[in-house]
Amino acid sequence: MRFKNNNLVQKIKRLMYVVPASLALLIFSYGSTTSVIAAGPEAHLKGEFGPLHAWPIVPVHMTLMPDGRVFAFGPQSLKDLKYAVWDPAMGTSASAFETLPNTTSTSIFCAGQTMISETGQALLIGGDTSYAMPGTNYGYHTDHVNVYDPTTDTLIPQASMAYSRWYATAVTLPNGEHLALGGRNVRPSTGILAEYAPIPEVRALNGNWRSLSAASSDAAYGAAGGNSWYYPRTWVNPQGNVFIVNPGGALYKLNTAGAGTLTLYKKRIPAGRNLLPSAMFSPGRILLVRNNRTAIVVDINGTGEPTSSSGGSLSRDRQYGNATVLADGRVWVNGGSSTGNDLVGAALDSELWNPVTNTWTTTASASTVRLYHSAAILLADGTVLTGGGGVPGPLRQMNGEVYYPPYLFKKDGTGEFAPRPEIVDAPAAMIGWNQVFSIEATENIARITLVRAGAVTHAFNNEQRFFDLPPISQSGNSVTVKSPASVNSAPPGFYLLFVWNAAGTPSLAKVIHLG
Repeated sequence: MRFKNNNLVQKIKRLMYVVPASLALLIFSYGSTTSVIAAGPEAHLKGEFGPLHAWPIVPVHMTLMPDGRVFAFGPQSLKDLKYAVWDPAMGTSASAFETLPNTTSTSIFCAGQTMISETGQALLIGGDTSYAMPGTNYGYHTDHVNVYDPTTDTLIPQASMAYSRWYATAVTLPNGEHLALGGRNVRPSTGILAEYAPIPEVRALNGNWRSLSAASSDAAYGAAGGNSWYYPRTWVNPQGNVFIVNPGGALYKLNTAGAGTLTLYKKRIPAGRNLLPSAMFSPGRILLVRNNRTAIVVDINGTGEPTSSSGGSLSRDRQYGNATVLADGRVWVNGGSSTGNDLVGAALDSELWNPVTNTWTTTASASTVRLYHSAAILLADGTVLTGGGGVPGPLRQMNGEVYYPPYLFKKDGTGEFAPRPEIVDAPAAMIGWNQVFSIEATENIARITLVRAGAVTHAFNNEQRFFDLPPISQSGNSVTVKSPASVNSAPPGFYLLFVWNAAGTPSLAKVIHLG
């Protein structure tokens, strides 16, 4: 299979310039376009944000494609929803963006998205009828399904779901099929009652859908449970079933075989809200931000009841914030506000959670707020794209910023970028699970990590997975490792492979296809 720009990581280069007063002006170069970054003496502790750059849309939804580009969709204006593709290899000028027309007659605003592991296409489920849909009733939502093909930059209609879904979650299952759950299909208004979609569906590899009629639940992913229909927080567990947390703190297991079976666990966790972030940061372990600035770690590795422990306390209440698993396994949380979709209480600073020490550290501050309809996603160079917000909201954010994590900087306080190792050789063909393979780099390899390519919207990226790959053997700059042992822990799809040098600096990622 061929993807555009599959040599992305070879294109990205860095040049560094130092100026007086302990302030480094760093030129971060993608191809022929450069951005100047002011990095202070704490860059190796807090990271830095790059300059604000314009987007042709409000990037409400983001998916990292196998070729390293970011596929996003959102509105240009109140009634004009479009798609945009950003190529980081071309920098952040207007020429780095391609705006695609909406050719499918679907308003995919607040849809669900994930990756089709076999083809490398983005799968888009549902949406609404409030944008760019003349003659339709506002708030009556859609059963449409579409895919974005990165090899042709086109959108292709697919077989529709049985239920209309707005704010639904899409989950890649271990067998490559996809689960759709949650969503609302009628928005309440004067004289009209809200309706929801409490029956999950599974999309087979051939694109046909079947309903899990025996697993209907208002509490797990419907009208109850504290708005559990709103992008249900859902992950595949290490046993191959689906784990669900509702905002009220109830925990569920969904077996997708046949007509489906839903089991309510006895275990509960503290209540949260559907606008607080969460992330699976290691196999079977999930960090969930809950009410009152608290975090909880839920462990679903066992075959019995889940267990939970404290994840510490955040410095701020981050409603509508995002949680991103970084290349080193730490979780970076940015944006949000203590007052919801409001500038009062909005956070410009960010914070970083270390799963080893279970501590939170305040990190760099952005130049603008990221609230409702914002998103953040890890890129193939180890940085994080943040963007969007608004529609509705206090600010219509047709812009983005790139966050440069601490691991990209020298540890000496100069604020300079650290020299990075390079991957010379890694598997180009699809690999399986528990498979031995070799990696060669330009210098001695101290660590190997694997991060699943993300798909994020509305403070949730259920695609995120992180793995340390311990060496089996090592000879010079060549290391032999094993891929993740189980398809349940590492669902089929595309992963970013990073190698690290002894200074703790990562390479640019090599995209690995597990399947």
